[in-house]
Amino acid sequence: MIIATDLDGTLLSSSTKISRENLDSIKRLYENGVHTVIATGRTFFEIPEELLECEYIDYIIYSNGAAIYKRGSGVVFSNYIAPDTARGVYRILNTAQTFIELYVNGIPLVDAKQFDENGFAYYRIDPAFLPEMRRSRKAVKDPDSILSHPDLKLEMFDVFFRDMAEREECKRRIRARFPHLEITTSMRNNLEIMNGGINKGTGLLTLCKIAGIDLNGVLVIGDSKNDLSLFRAAKHRLAVSNACAELKEISDGVICSNDENIMCCMENLIRKNVVV
Repeated sequence: MIIATDLDGTLLSSSTKISRENLDSIKRLYENGVHTVIATGRTFFEIPEELLECEYIDYIIYSNGAAIYKRGSGVVFSNYIAPDTARGVYRILNTAQTFIELYVNGIPLVDAKQFDENGFAYYRIDPAFLPEMRRSRKAVKDPDSILSHPDLKLEMFDVFFRDMAEREECKRRIRARFPHLEITTSMRNNLEIMNGGINKGTGLLTLCKIAGIDLNGVLVIGDSKNDLSLFRAAKHRLAVSNACAELKEISDGVICSNDENIMCCMENLIRKNVVV
């Protein structure tokens, strides 16, 4: 059996930490034949060190399915936005008041001019996410030069908007100009933009193909709208109690919240044969 879990709002607590209780449950589950896979919108660089170093997690789907990492082997799958498309999207995003993050080769890059407390407040970035943002983002002086690099490996855009009307207009324009791109969201005022056919759900299907995993033996857990594709791809789905309504509607059930150690909850459900 495989448990594929989201990170923020799911496996991680509201303080974006991984608990010792969850890590211990991951170990015990692994020893009993239940393996944990991470499926996150984060870049590889943002994944907590405890999970990267955990010998009981073999695979990580990151950047909303744009890449898959295998422990001991490195990146076994990647799919990048074409450079010309990336530059076109970037031009549209810059017509609005935006805080643009470029997920390049596993690292989240941000404009140094916006990367301070004033910028975080102006673009209304969720205060709960700020500790992680301060820790993991790499500020660059010239984001335009990143996008003009001939070997650009852009996994996705993560964009925060000051104005929600501008957010909707940018989404409309991007969909009209680049209808093949995937657009989702995980926070109240962001957009996450990936290459066509790239999302957590296709990431899971790709992993199953690469690793020879039977999809019937996979259970997924999530909380936000960028987990919708993951839920639609899987046969077995559980939402955390703090999940969005859209996810709960297509789930097979609701478990504890992300602050109540979801892997301990899964361990108990498996032990009681509620989940097989």
